[in-house]
Amino acid sequence: MRARGPAGRGTPARLSWLLGGLVAGWTLLAFLPTVWNDFVNWDDTRLLLENPYLGQEWLGRLHYAWNSHAIGEYMPVTTMTFVLDRMLWDTHAPGHHLTSVLLHVLTAVLVYALGRHLLRQALGADPPGGASNDVGAAAAALLFAVHPLRVEPVAWLSARGTILGGLLLVLTVLVYVIGWERGGRAERIPAGWLLASVTVFVASLLARAPGLMLTPVLVVLDIYPLRRLDPRPSEWARPAARRVWAEKAAFAVISVLGVLMGFLARGEEVGDFTTAGWNPLVGIAWATYSTGFYVWKTIGIGTLSPIYLMPTREAPMLLPVALSALTTLTITGILLAARRRWPGALAAWVAYLFLLAPLSGILPFGLLRGVVDRYTYAACIGWALVAGGAVAIGWRAGGSSRFRVALVAGVLAVCFAWTFIGWRQAAVWHDGVSLWTRAVSMVPHSPVARANLGTAHAAERNFAAAAVQYREALRDLPTWPGGLQNLGRALVADGRPAEAVEPFRRLVEIRPNWAEGHLDLGTTLYNLGEVDQAVAAFTRAVELDPRSLRAHENLGTALWRLGREDEAARHFKQAVALGSAGHPEPNLVVPQPGAAGPDGS
Repeated sequence: MRARGPAGRGTPARLSWLLGGLVAGWTLLAFLPTVWNDFVNWDDTRLLLENPYLGQEWLGRLHYAWNSHAIGEYMPVTTMTFVLDRMLWDTHAPGHHLTSVLLHVLTAVLVYALGRHLLRQALGADPPGGASNDVGAAAAALLFAVHPLRVEPVAWLSARGTILGGLLLVLTVLVYVIGWERGGRAERIPAGWLLASVTVFVASLLARAPGLMLTPVLVVLDIYPLRRLDPRPSEWARPAARRVWAEKAAFAVISVLGVLMGFLARGEEVGDFTTAGWNPLVGIAWATYSTGFYVWKTIGIGTLSPIYLMPTREAPMLLPVALSALTTLTITGILLAARRRWPGALAAWVAYLFLLAPLSGILPFGLLRGVVDRYTYAACIGWALVAGGAVAIGWRAGGSSRFRVALVAGVLAVCFAWTFIGWRQAAVWHDGVSLWTRAVSMVPHSPVARANLGTAHAAERNFAAAAVQYREALRDLPTWPGGLQNLGRALVADGRPAEAVEPFRRLVEIRPNWAEGHLDLGTTLYNLGEVDQAVAAFTRAVELDPRSLRAHENLGTALWRLGREDEAARHFKQAVALGSAGHPEPNLVVPQPGAAGPDGS
């Protein structure tokens, strides 16, 4: 039978508020250690620290937020939070982290609110004075909020869009469900509530797009627990069902526009699946692997990392992929067989598959990283709600207070354990060195992890360690220009300029038309006393980039040292026109590693 009316009726209001406060307080405590973390060199540097647009006047910042697609994402709502953080905290990392933590706390509270409504729809209202739905909803919210898989999106500032998009997605569904309850005998969602839900959904996609597949998820909810649609597709053409389908039109259109928006934000990757890193067979392997991987990580957790080993054409990881396929097929088979007894579990599983699909690699949706912790943020909320439903059923079935105490103690024990693991994982995200040391331990042959660890060491002026990591990265990616440049720069900064010549020469061979490579080579040769060769390198840099201030100054300095004052003067004049002092510099300096080239994100 369908349960309608205010969710939580019969539950003491004070208890509802206390449980909501418990969810908020525990979530805040669980993630408070991230507030003392620093920025990490995984998009944070270019998105937050070195982003000149965040330092503009208010109108300039507003224009940037709504007209940019930094890191290949169009997420103006999230970018507005970065703008506000810069205004409030400047580049003080704890303030930025506090914003992310508070957003996650709000998401947890919304999951609690959504759980109260959905559990009432699924299980019926509590008897007067009962509390099973609220207890179950609180358990669901806590199990979602404090799971260690939530650490990455909360602790990584550049992943804030995942939190904000997830928060708004939960709010979208909450407004949809409340609207259905308010519809009463009309058997439809009032237009105002439907419009509000659609509006919040648009904001969710403009924050980041974890909910591109929300439309079929709403259909799942309409089947169970809302029971607006019959589980049998043969009944979906009836007049009552057509009204339900009509409500989905706006969500479907917005989702399609969201997909197009996502592709356009990828810029040059649009339509070029080769450079986007997409391959059909690898995409199928990724989708198969990721579906089971998140089940294993949710249950077993294990070691968490920003990067995990993924199937490739050269190393297809047949056994893990097969185990993941077996996991997925087994769960699907069990839940289909038990669909009458556990309809909520089947609904949560199908919703998980829908929400995960755009991020699984099965679709050519830009350059994805494979399995990552943050992709579970929205997709696994349904699992937490199922667990909360089990707690609510147990609360109702266990008449004795002793059983209920044991039930609550079990949930709290799990939450305590997960909170402790989460604290340890938050320490991994404290800074770039700790983050990428963990990544290298998980995927030793990842050029991205090695290069980023090198850049993190360089930021701490440990240039010897940085050079070691850049060399390791180049073993697996020997023609990567950014890696060659950073290796050379690390060697120069470590006082080994003679060793830096070789990677710089390889760099200009691979990228002969990159002026900056010739500048680094020329500067190194100049400081080694090879002034004639330095002049040749600087001359080539000027030819490639006539408006490079550094190229004209360096070439003028080298020519001056050779006694070719007239030629040097011409380049100093050009340097003055470009904005420099325009005079000989006796010691040309190679920039530090990480100043150019990709940071791997």
